[in-house]
Amino acid sequence: MRARPNMATILLGASLLGLLGLLALLALGTRIDLAVYRLGGDAFLHGLPLYDQIMPGTGLPFTYPPFAALLFGPLAVLPKPAAQLIWAVTLLACLAALTRQVLAVARTGLLTSRPLPLAVLAAGVLATEPIRSNLAYGQINIPLMLLIIIDLRRRSGPLPAGILIGIAGAVKLTPLIFIPYLLCTGRRRDAGWAALSFSACSALAALATPTDSARFWTRLALDPSHVGGVAYAGNQSLAGVATRLAGHAIHDETWFRLVTLSTAAAGIGLAVAATRRHEPLLGWTVCGITGLLVSPISWTHHWLWALPALAWLAGPARPRGGRFAALGGFALLVLAPMWWLPYEHNREYSWHGWQLLIGNSYTIAAVLFLLTVLGHLLLSRPAAASTAADGTIPDQPAGPLMRPAAGQIADQIVAGHAVGSAERTALAHPEPNPPSSTTTLS
Repeated sequence: MRARPNMATILLGASLLGLLGLLALLALGTRIDLAVYRLGGDAFLHGLPLYDQIMPGTGLPFTYPPFAALLFGPLAVLPKPAAQLIWAVTLLACLAALTRQVLAVARTGLLTSRPLPLAVLAAGVLATEPIRSNLAYGQINIPLMLLIIIDLRRRSGPLPAGILIGIAGAVKLTPLIFIPYLLCTGRRRDAGWAALSFSACSALAALATPTDSARFWTRLALDPSHVGGVAYAGNQSLAGVATRLAGHAIHDETWFRLVTLSTAAAGIGLAVAATRRHEPLLGWTVCGITGLLVSPISWTHHWLWALPALAWLAGPARPRGGRFAALGGFALLVLAPMWWLPYEHNREYSWHGWQLLIGNSYTIAAVLFLLTVLGHLLLSRPAAASTAADGTIPDQPAGPLMRPAAGQIADQIVAGHAVGSAERTALAHPEPNPPSSTTTLS
């Protein structure tokens, strides 16, 4: 008798067919944002004014720093289907690597050892709107986030930690929020390498395109409107919400700048506190979400940091009710209800009542997540330290357990420099970490 194929074989075959179909789909049509990247690369190769080029049919300009145009020069010389296929393979490979990195730090890696949970996880990740949009538009956010996570985990091979974050910041400015985070957690050398690599990449672009670089850094980098309408429904930053509520642009007003600075400081402080509590993924996620909140423009496809937030909420270190919160967050990312409302042509200014809730739902969920993290840090005991080579923070003196939690967090923020040296020691000399039933999601 012929043996029946087992579940693993069936899932593997279905996954391969689905992958081939997805690649074929992504190679056809037009990946709008990839077309804009190629527009910038083509302008660089032909010496054209970078920020005067407009993509035919859409009116979209190139909005990234000049260094990004240098990187996309090679894709600009390829035929569109070939460029889109190469970019689709790159995005899917980076997504797989990014998911693996996040699961490793979240200590839920055992999920990927079983075919059915792995297939469900992959389907769930692909179903979320930030991932769908990144693939559909040909966006660059997935590779940039992978660079950041690799650097934060010190998995960058021969390169000093911090360099990949600097490169990501030279392509897109929002990763730069991780430089003050590295400083505050005592990883001063990593922060220095990040700043140095960002400066070197930007200087290289300035040598190649001096006029475009001067225009970007003196004018365009300070003007979020050149990226798109701040009030647009897809902008789920604090500036987007406040603009829709006020009915006019507010990003240049003094009071809002103070709100932005205060939010950034509070978010980085919370990220440092989480890192000091031996919860590195939580610290990185809080920092990434803070960056999305304070950036003038955070389109829905920028919100990839919501995925590790779900991993923490559902993982072994989850807070009380974390799994229910993760389920609600997953539903929000799949449904993306802001697109159910009237949008474009400033129709966002007419939102009222319940429309304001679902139209600003990513931002509201992010604020609730940060408040949940604050409560978790105030009310729970510190997580057990680990010296495993999976990116977790090693053992450190936690201070007297009977001290008030708020006082402990304040000390953690002030004394963040202790983290960096301990991280370096543990990651350089990892110890084996025996499997435990607590590392699975039951």
